[in-house]
Amino acid sequence: MGRSFGWVSWRPRWIVTRLDVLWGADRNWQFARAVGRLIWLYRRYALAILAVTVLQELSALAPVRLLGLFVDRLSGEDVGHVVWLFLGASLLAPAVARANIILRHKMFYETDFSQRVELTLAEAARMTAADMEAAGEANSRVANAVSGITNAAYHVLGSFTPVIIKITVVAASLITYNRLLGAVYAASLIVPLVLTIIFNDRLRVLRDAQYSVISRLEGAGVHVITRGHDEGAQERFRRTMRERANVLITLVARHQVSLLLRQVALVGSQFAVVFLALALRSRIGLTPGDFTMIVGYTTQVAAAFIEAAACLDAIMSYSRAYHVYVDAQRTPVVTGVPASRTS
Repeated sequence: MGRSFGWVSWRPRWIVTRLDVLWGADRNWQFARAVGRLIWLYRRYALAILAVTVLQELSALAPVRLLGLFVDRLSGEDVGHVVWLFLGASLLAPAVARANIILRHKMFYETDFSQRVELTLAEAARMTAADMEAAGEANSRVANAVSGITNAAYHVLGSFTPVIIKITVVAASLITYNRLLGAVYAASLIVPLVLTIIFNDRLRVLRDAQYSVISRLEGAGVHVITRGHDEGAQERFRRTMRERANVLITLVARHQVSLLLRQVALVGSQFAVVFLALALRSRIGLTPGDFTMIVGYTTQVAAAFIEAAACLDAIMSYSRAYHVYVDAQRTPVVTGVPASRTS
């Protein structure tokens, strides 16, 4: 039972209800709510995934630390057990990662099944007696919306947690060497984060066009197949296909350029940490093994950050697919033909 303090209830449902009052009409909130609802419905899977992900990231960072110890002890005699620990940690990390992937996909396919059935049946009830082309468009919108919700839940649990853990562990490790080193490391992530926000804001309209044209293409394709001799339908299908190709090519090009800019900013900022460590090495007594760990840590974080940024780009794209679906839900349907086709 939810705890309360005065008039405030701490139950999740109360919080969601209040946020609905504030942002209920906002499509981004609707998408976030759908993703959160899905994670809550499968919370046992979610908690298991989070626990395994924490173990995965700690086991992935362990070989870097052991490699640093190995470098520092090369001139000594007790290096053998470090090598065995290094071998064990190197074998454990991929094993945990594979188990995590299996668990995440188990949840993904379960949620994909439940959401596809739920939204398809709801669309069937809404579009009774719709024509074949409208039905094809609706099915495509449902498929894209479901893909958006389930993929967002998948990435929220499995793609953002690793980079948060890595940043926390690495920042704490650098702070133990020197506070300035840890602060510069944390600040070095701000520029690629800001670039990620700017990029996703500028691509909203193009992503809406992407999912809108994909839905129209599905409907046009169904129309061509069911009425193969309709030359007008065939021409419309070709025109829509070309529009889809142009939109997707533009999206891919802009996304890759954006990822490159973020990667350049991230690599440069991570090297700034290494150069600062070089400048401070005498004052704080850094050993070759310490430098090995610093380079290994920052490299892992850079890779995880770029992967998380790409996943965030994907989630923003998925949210636009959900927006297209929600907008279509608000369009009334007359007998046999959607209202948008009667003009």
